[in-house]
Amino acid sequence: MYNENAVAETGSRTQLPSMWLFRKSFDISRARPRNVSSGDLHAVSRLLRDGSRRFSLLSGNDLEILLAEGLGMALEAAGELRAVALISRSSEETCWLRAVAFAEGAESSAGITALMSALHASLKAAGVRHVYFGGDGNIEHWLLPTLRAIGYQHDTDVLVYEKQRFNIPSTGNATVHIRPATREDLPIVLRLDQVCFEPQWTKDDTILGPAIEQGPYFVVAELDGAVVGYAYATAHFGGRLMHLVRIAVAPEYRGQQIGVSLLADLISYARESGATAVTLNTQAYNQSAQRLYRWFGFAPTGERHPILRCDL
Repeated sequence: MYNENAVAETGSRTQLPSMWLFRKSFDISRARPRNVSSGDLHAVSRLLRDGSRRFSLLSGNDLEILLAEGLGMALEAAGELRAVALISRSSEETCWLRAVAFAEGAESSAGITALMSALHASLKAAGVRHVYFGGDGNIEHWLLPTLRAIGYQHDTDVLVYEKQRFNIPSTGNATVHIRPATREDLPIVLRLDQVCFEPQWTKDDTILGPAIEQGPYFVVAELDGAVVGYAYATAHFGGRLMHLVRIAVAPEYRGQQIGVSLLADLISYARESGATAVTLNTQAYNQSAQRLYRWFGFAPTGERHPILRCDL
């Protein structure tokens, strides 16, 4: 089996196989754009690991799924991938940049322009009209200005809230039944997600399905036997931190303190499981949600993550 870290000895010279990631001289005009495929798994994995410039929001088997569905664009020359950009599945004419990586010599302005122009043209032909990017401005310092230079504009900021004292100001609607979600709840959870969030913020079955089956906390709220809301959270640092990924209530049931019941259940779970803090993210423009979080004891941490948008 090929070992990419192997060293081959030839006489007195030591040669490292496949050093293209580190060569400095490269004519980007020789590269051709093409859609990614499942056959690119090894090459893309190497780019995301060893490339001179790289950004990724992938986890689990995300990479295999995106490549199998052809969700991205690559630059290829002499049979080798020099750059790649992966996207999420589109939802109502929107998608997100999920990963971007360049080999050394391909990260020039010409390489970036070639990759993103090809990606945008492919997306526009497929009916996508808006591409979003969200990342930590401190970590993705190279990518934010790069995207701005090719037409991405600031859309909003995502704010981080935290709760360290696990007091519960209210348990909400006493007639609401909170229970763990099951796989059979996935269709209604997906429908709730679609009606509760703007297209760029919705999540599909590749995220919500595993979250229900494998996550530490995923519950639904029932009222009169009907599922009217849900919430799910992830655990980090050995369970010391719980992060509320999602909380949603069907629009026609809002104002009945169902969201309060879901928050109260989450805080109870975090306290009983030994967590020391609960965090969540919310859009800067979502003032009603922020009022609820503040009232419930969450406080802003001061962290702000910029969201950029490109209109194709």
